[in-house]
Amino acid sequence: MSDTVVILRIGDMIKKLKIAKSTLYDWMNMDSPRYNAEFPRPFRLSGKSIGWDESEVNDWIAKRKKERC
Repeated sequence: MSDTVVILRIGDMIKKLKIAKSTLYDWMNMDSPRYNAEFPRPFRLSGKSIGWDESEVNDWIAKRKKERC
């Protein structure tokens, strides 16, 4: 088991999930019809910078895959 935490920035998320930046923001926006309450929450890195814990994103992807089977 590794204790290394990998932080994904917005560009990394777009590449990993193969989505547009607008989709990413829609999934996080409670006022959007595309809002996804189960989508991993980003955290503030510094100033306006945000990031996601890669392990949380991977868990979210795995859960979606199970739900679709």
